[in-house]
Amino acid sequence: MDESAFERMQNTKVFRFFDWVTRLIFVNFCMILLSLCGLVVFGLFPAMFAAAAYFNDVFEGKEGKALSVMFGYFKKFFWIGNLLMLIFVPAVALGLYTIYGPELNTIVCLGIYSWLILAFALLWYLPPVSVLYPEFGLKKKLAFSLVVSANRWVTTLLFLAAGLGWLYAVLLMPQLLMFLMFSVPVWFGIWRTKKALKPESFFDPLKEEPTAQ
Repeated sequence: MDESAFERMQNTKVFRFFDWVTRLIFVNFCMILLSLCGLVVFGLFPAMFAAAAYFNDVFEGKEGKALSVMFGYFKKFFWIGNLLMLIFVPAVALGLYTIYGPELNTIVCLGIYSWLILAFALLWYLPPVSVLYPEFGLKKKLAFSLVVSANRWVTTLLFLAAGLGWLYAVLLMPQLLMFLMFSVPVWFGIWRTKKALKPESFFDPLKEEPTAQ
């Protein structure tokens, strides 16, 4: 049986691309709403974990209604998300202080920058690891995230390059802040980590689907 024009359009890469852009925009707004539930300060990082878990469901082909699913994950990852916030935010603040503040001892600066590097590694790997390996305890999740960041150093550098490129794009086009800023890095993080750590279970929604004969 011949496909209808709409079915043929659905199978095109252009349609799937814009379908994913629409999904990213919707998840971005869900992340904003969840962040507000945690008064932003205590909500942004759990919302990032929730988005990572939702995208993992999408990759596995078992997604549900985005907002309700993400709210469930938001509650599940609330404490570990805020633990990441407590690690990441002071590291960034102290890193900026070493640049714009008074001159500090070299050993102190090295300690702060080491903390900053570890914090960024956790920012990229802890949400996917928490989603992909829910059976791990907290200490094992933290340790495994750092080990993977060093072992998969090419992927880590890819995260760094993508993050810097995305930040540059947002600075040039601040409208992206409202529509895509939060969701794109999370989508890229879970997609790349899932592909690197669990390739046998990875489903790529942008891959060309086989057509029925």
